[in-house]
Amino acid sequence: MIFYVFLDGVGIADYDPKSNPFSRFAKGFLAPVGGIPKADADLPISPSSLHYIKTDAHMGVPGLPQSATGQTALWTGIPGPKVLDRHVSGFPTITLRKIIAKYSLIKVLNENGHLSDFLNCFSPPYLKHVEEKPKLVSASTLVQLASGRPLKTFDDLKNERGLYMDLTHEIMGTLGIDMLKPGDPLLERRDPYELGKQSFSRFAHYKLGLYEYFLTDKVGHAMDWEKAEHIIRNLEEFFRGLLENLDPEKDLLIVSSDHGNMEDLSQKNHTENPAATILYGKDADRFAENIHSLADIVPEIYKTFGMEEALHNTKTNEFLIKSD
Repeated sequence: MIFYVFLDGVGIADYDPKSNPFSRFAKGFLAPVGGIPKADADLPISPSSLHYIKTDAHMGVPGLPQSATGQTALWTGIPGPKVLDRHVSGFPTITLRKIIAKYSLIKVLNENGHLSDFLNCFSPPYLKHVEEKPKLVSASTLVQLASGRPLKTFDDLKNERGLYMDLTHEIMGTLGIDMLKPGDPLLERRDPYELGKQSFSRFAHYKLGLYEYFLTDKVGHAMDWEKAEHIIRNLEEFFRGLLENLDPEKDLLIVSSDHGNMEDLSQKNHTENPAATILYGKDADRFAENIHSLADIVPEIYKTFGMEEALHNTKTNEFLIKSD
């Protein structure tokens, strides 16, 4: 299985505890994001088997990298900024939606017989929002909808068929979701380490599972050191559980981001830092050798499954022809 974890707004930067929360708080899997040598990180595996890639989020276009164009590249293999000749924040534009509708990673994998899914589970209010305002949804939601597979629900979450956006469910009780009454099992805190331990067995029937964690970007914009420490602790426990239970002979962990942000809490905007990509497991060496920009991850996934036509389409397609 390929477990593809997306951390919104995480760049790789130099060691600086005064501005970089990963330098100050990360001790394990995320320590190298903060400029700490991986040999000094507290890891359950050999540091030499992990790859930390400084990944180009600009893709030939000047300006601060943004979410909509970057995520399109991450999940289609088509460089959104190059197509539009600009970086786009927030929700995907009409052109980006067209790219995702045709070239969504989850759509293409399923069409080629490789069962894949978006693992995030959503509340009834969000699902209603998607139905009523389909143009005002994130790239990740569009990637799933393009595949024809349904977005996962709280029922899926209760039955351990997916994950919540903060992993631990701690944030769930603050959202004012009417259906959640005091004592609801969904409001109980989940242990991120245990979630990590269980994930590869829980989702083993998939060839690829995509999970999105966007609190990193929110914390970056808020410049919130306290929350930064909290989510770094949770994420490192989750990744420790994953690493301890991943079989590197058959499983691959991909961690990616769309742009820098949280690695510099001295300011509230995105950064020019390269986006973080972290790799461990089967074919990680090949991925590490060939990933230079955000648009390079999907082609490497297609190589893993021997999908030559899909690989070709990431390099030659109607959207790139129009942009040249």
